[in-house]
Amino acid sequence: MKRSFPRWSTVLLALVCLVVSHGCQTPERSDPTQWVQVPIADVADVAGKWDGLMRRIPPDRRDDWVTVAIAPDGRYEFSSLRTIGIFTGHGEFALKEGKLLSKSERGTVEAALYQAGGQRMLKAKGRAADGTDYTAEVKPAK
Repeated sequence: MKRSFPRWSTVLLALVCLVVSHGCQTPERSDPTQWVQVPIADVADVAGKWDGLMRRIPPDRRDDWVTVAIAPDGRYEFSSLRTIGIFTGHGEFALKEGKLLSKSERGTVEAALYQAGGQRMLKAKGRAADGTDYTAEVKPAK
């Protein structure tokens, strides 16, 4: 014979949880960081190693961790850690209207520099040759 809790006990349990959780307040959140786009005057200004999350558009569960090494002359190499393995590539950035731009038979990438509170971030948009769109936010690697 199957025995179940009476309905009132479920209501009482929910009420107790509500009362207990009401006493816990979340701390006030500080203002979110206000990132401001800064024109890139020279590719050498963003030379170095950057890493962060790369997402597909529309979003799916296959976000990748990407690392990009940019040389002062604009050449770059990247690697992306995926659940199915590592994807790597290279290319060369040109400077156009204060942004980095790269075009090849594999796709296009445009990246802009943002700053906030002494931090820097490159926000990139890309489109692969197969039509898949990507975005990435990378910060200087530590």
